Amino acid sequence: MQDGKKFKVEIILKKVLIRISLQGYSPVNVLILATNNIKPLLEVRSVSIKGKTSQVPFPILFSRQITSSFRILLNSFNGKKKIEDFLVEEWVNSSIGKSQSVKATVSLHNLASQNRLFAHFRWF
Repeated sequence: MQDGKKFKVEIILKKVLIRISLQGYSPVNVLILATNNIKPLLEVRSVSIKGKTSQVPFPILFSRQITSSFRILLNSFNGKKKIEDFLVEEWVNSSIGKSQSVKATVSLHNLASQNRLFAHFRWF
């Protein structure tokens, strides 16, 4: 993060954590539960085999799971609300398991389970 954005993010994060605690939740527990519910365990990569492109499910490393969870969270932000309001609502709902981010992760897992027939095409 450059050009002073790190300080802005710190302020936003503090506001979000305070608002979560004012709702009666523990901010640390909400953040951990939300991240665990959002993070994908598998991803689907396109692999070309004999001229045909197939989507093959691959397991993800832990660091990439965390990065993907925050990417999914920010992709579900549509800009209609303030970012603080969105993050409070999304993290609380994600910790319960009822948010757009969790639905996106579940749909990714469903896609991977539909394509598990091609799992033998992955190589490491």
